[in-house]
Amino acid sequence: MKSYLKNIVINAIKPSVPKTKLQQKTSELKKLIQRNKGSKAKLDQTIFEINNPKFKGKKFTFAPKGKAIKESDRKKQIMKDNNKVIGKMVKKAFDAGKGK
Repeated sequence: MKSYLKNIVINAIKPSVPKTKLQQKTSELKKLIQRNKGSKAKLDQTIFEINNPKFKGKKFTFAPKGKAIKESDRKKQIMKDNNKVIGKMVKKAFDAGKGK
């Protein structure tokens, strides 16, 4: 970074904080319009890939990623699976001991 740009407070640009209800609703509308534009662009890309399979490749550009699992839930599932495996091992050991 340039030495003359260090320790300078930015005060020339004022924040755009809506103060009235009208300004708040206008701000929300602008955000929704931008979100809609992004969704439309994704949809257009997907439609293009459906119509032109050679551009698609192996999967779609905006393919759904699937459900993300929380770390705690993932650990609980691992513990549950481990308990099942250990239970089966213990059961086999008891069954093998009774058979002899």
